Amino acid sequence: MTNAKKKKKKQREHPEAAENNNDATTYGKKKQKGDQVELVRGKRFTKEEDELIKKAVLGYVEAHVLGDQGINMVMNCRSHPEVKGCWKEITHALPWRPHCGVYERAHILFEEGSRGKWSKEDFELVKEHQKKHGNQWKTLADAMGKHMKHVHKAWTRIKLASKKKGRWSREEYQNLFDLVNKELRKKAFQEKRSQHGMLRDNIPWTAISDQLGTRENAACCLKWYNQLTSTMVAKGIWANVDDYRLLDELTNLDAACVDDVDWDDLLDNRDGDICRSRWNQMVRHIGLPGTKTFAEQVEIMSQRYCPDIAEDREDFDNRPYDPEDL
Repeated sequence: MTNAKKKKKKQREHPEAAENNNDATTYGKKKQKGDQVELVRGKRFTKEEDELIKKAVLGYVEAHVLGDQGINMVMNCRSHPEVKGCWKEITHALPWRPHCGVYERAHILFEEGSRGKWSKEDFELVKEHQKKHGNQWKTLADAMGKHMKHVHKAWTRIKLASKKKGRWSREEYQNLFDLVNKELRKKAFQEKRSQHGMLRDNIPWTAISDQLGTRENAACCLKWYNQLTSTMVAKGIWANVDDYRLLDELTNLDAACVDDVDWDDLLDNRDGDICRSRWNQMVRHIGLPGTKTFAEQVEIMSQRYCPDIAEDREDFDNRPYDPEDL
């Protein structure tokens, strides 16, 4: 994820902080230029800094005579126009810390009780809310008396609890292929974006992980590119679309065993040894060696690679990237 996208995401999650962020950033730059104060980033807040934050928040509440609801008003300043700009004043107590860092730390300090112990009923509420409203946590957090960051972490725990590790089952492999093939069909009619990070080939691994239900998005991505995609593609001696063509030819051939296949005559554009090598790579992930006949192996692999989408895959691979994204 790019810095710009991270910034936008943080602004969506913390609109109160984003509202005052420009003033605080300007202040931080002035301090750096005038007084040579260097901003501290990526380090834990010390006990002394925590006390300064508490003192600054409580001092603001007292100075503006906000009463018993003062802390709640400051923590939810977007809903209370009368405290607009409060974080600019509060962050003056720690000029060496970025505004967003002080803002988030203050919420942790004053809403620490919202982390607490979560009951089974709490987790069920989070699950039901996510099904209906997605990852919009503000309403649920207010109803539960918790900070939305802690509610989001609870959802992460729920997702991780259902994820498996270790050997993939045959059903998981098939489901992964089905989901990726579905995406490739859709991408064949869309503009091709630039390759970067986990958006390689524009495959939405988080969405695929959610639909698969048993593996994290990183595990799905790594499984696809590190094991299921041939290393020969990077060497230029094989193409992704060749997987689909290979299975199409083997399915039509209806050979009884691997020795019945004339590998040199299988694909016009590929050497026989290369075709045989790719086949050996494919069958590594369909169970223990020798447990499936050649015909059974071909049937399993044809279900995974769906030869009928070969044209869509080739069209996507050959399409130039959108110049605006390069």
